[in-house]
Amino acid sequence: MTKIIALNRKYIVMVASVFVICLIGFIGFSFWQNTDTSVSKTNEAPEIKMLGVTVEPASITKDLTYGSVTLKGAQVITTKTFDLVATVQNTTAQRMTSVPVELEVTLLEDDTKKAIAPGTLTTLEPGATARVAFRQIKALGDAMGKSATAGQHLITLRIKPNLEGGVQQATEANFRFTVDSTVKVPTTVKKQ
Repeated sequence: MTKIIALNRKYIVMVASVFVICLIGFIGFSFWQNTDTSVSKTNEAPEIKMLGVTVEPASITKDLTYGSVTLKGAQVITTKTFDLVATVQNTTAQRMTSVPVELEVTLLEDDTKKAIAPGTLTTLEPGATARVAFRQIKALGDAMGKSATAGQHLITLRIKPNLEGGVQQATEANFRFTVDSTVKVPTTVKKQ
């Protein structure tokens, strides 16, 4: 005797739908894993490493209070004009020439207020360090002891690529500070 097996179409459609959804999920997961791998390759050591930044006159670290807002451990510059000196190092084994450097100062309260100063390092030998100085930078705002946001600045220091000069990748560093001309610089006498 022969048995007849009847299948309902709705069950076939449901099983096929689940199979297709699983297949799409598996393919998507596979592509996601490959994308993640390629992103991690960009986290290489920078060609030009930023070792440090100093501000002249020197900034101070202080808790600032403006009304009910307190900024803990804020970097404070007490003058409206200052110099910024960055120390950079060539971490590659090749000589670099005409390295483009850019300094951008932005007022955090109003990001349309920006000042950009370009610069160039003429040569940077393998493993050597160099200092890049930006002089007479004017502050874009001043807290003046009244506003927590009026004097907050963001400095972005960028090393731009220059393929002819041997710089393949860009490097960037950001620093936040507050300009408040009413803050008193502590007098510490150090005799040598």
